[in-house]
Amino acid sequence: MSEKLTASATWVFSTGDATTFPSGKYTVAGVQTPLYTERNGYRFPNYHRLDLGVTLLGKQNKNFESSWNFSVFNAYARQNAYSIAFIENEDDRSKTEAVRTSLFSIIPAVTYNFKFK
Repeated sequence: MSEKLTASATWVFSTGDATTFPSGKYTVAGVQTPLYTERNGYRFPNYHRLDLGVTLLGKQNKNFESSWNFSVFNAYARQNAYSIAFIENEDDRSKTEAVRTSLFSIIPAVTYNFKFK
């Protein structure tokens, strides 16, 4: 952008990791047990995010350099799946629900860097 100002953007995409989910359940002596069929037969949802950054160079002299960095991790707040748990429905115990947990929505950051020469 200029000698003192630079910008960066990184877009990350990956297909969902292979995983083994229960495909059903059965009951033996009143105890429900998950039924697993094919190992790694399922996939998590696709993962993607956009990271943005701007760096402003500060004072520079023969002994010292400095800069400020302003960045945003996951700029469009994608709720990527971290884990998926299977729990019984509270109203109907014969039904199982998949509950997805996501971590980290938008994370802004400000960094001051300095270096002695």
